[in-house]
Amino acid sequence: MKRFSHENLTQLRYFVLISLVWFAIGWVLRSQFNLEEASLYGEVVQFLRRDSPGQLPSENELSLAAVKGMLQIIDDPYAVVIPPPSSLKFDADFAGETGVIGLVPNINEAGQMVVATVFEGGTDEAAGVQVGDILLSIDGIPVDASTTVTGSALLFRGPVGEPVELLIQRGYERLTFSPIREERIALEWRILENGTGYIAQHTFTTNVPALFDEALTAIMATNPPAVIWDVRSNGGGSMMVAQELLSNFVAEGELFHVLLKDGESRLFAASGERAERDVPLYVLVDEFTFSASETVAASIQETGRGTTVGNTTFGKGSVQNTVKLRDDHIFEYTIGYWTTPKGVAYEGSGFIPTVIAPDDPNTEKDETLEAALRLISEQNE
Repeated sequence: MKRFSHENLTQLRYFVLISLVWFAIGWVLRSQFNLEEASLYGEVVQFLRRDSPGQLPSENELSLAAVKGMLQIIDDPYAVVIPPPSSLKFDADFAGETGVIGLVPNINEAGQMVVATVFEGGTDEAAGVQVGDILLSIDGIPVDASTTVTGSALLFRGPVGEPVELLIQRGYERLTFSPIREERIALEWRILENGTGYIAQHTFTTNVPALFDEALTAIMATNPPAVIWDVRSNGGGSMMVAQELLSNFVAEGELFHVLLKDGESRLFAASGERAERDVPLYVLVDEFTFSASETVAASIQETGRGTTVGNTTFGKGSVQNTVKLRDDHIFEYTIGYWTTPKGVAYEGSGFIPTVIAPDDPNTEKDETLEAALRLISEQNE
């Protein structure tokens, strides 16, 4: 038997060691490159591509369908992946630069997206859209079980003056409507007959703080007996914007908390940069006061800074994060729940204002606003 020299054994050991290293590297790389093939999704796709006689959708379409299916079985009604072209509207929409139409959708008990509200005098009413209509598609994009109310918002948005094509089921009929997108009015203000300053805020987009500051400065210059802050039918938006607006009236202290994963809590406190702490404040709310608008109203109520008037709010107390994914997709999902400083949460229930005074849509009067004005008159007697 031929015996190995000491030099031969050393070379053999090096060879074995190098081989093991390369084997390990190859194993890791093979595991990484075959991650998709090793998944259930990847296996199904492989068999479909090998054996299906039909034309399969693209890889992107299959991946998006798989993700939508996943999001349907998790406990997050606001989780949605938004593909282009709708996703490309996100930045402009968050800045308040897109046009809107005059309807509010909701999901009914059958899981269908229906028209819950049609604003009087809006383009949807003019086009013939009615409450109860079932939305089948928006600008050619199907509305299905994976379409959330939040996700549909960008589908409705677009350039001012352009129509949005709605395919609607009404009874046994399928109808098409083309309401025109109108300019999105973020905020309006005026001085009422008794000298009270009135600010109607419709959204919490990033352009609102500057508009709010301009309105409040003009109002305070008139030495008003009170300020009415109207957040009825407000769809919410940025929690940072909510913090900034509340700081106009609350000088210091806690405004609200956001409860995150694993019990982590984030505090949003008043900045105190501009606090009109002395002017009487009345906040108007209704059943369509939503998300961040509920947050500001609840904070004003709990801190005792003002009086809330109207009807029980919607009850959207969750907080979403929005991230940009590959191929211009956007992923929006829940990361926490907001509470008042005392720990009160309103998810699913809404909060009850101090003074119950709902507006009757069947009258020309604004009963909620009139109730606030009566309170102001009584305080000045």
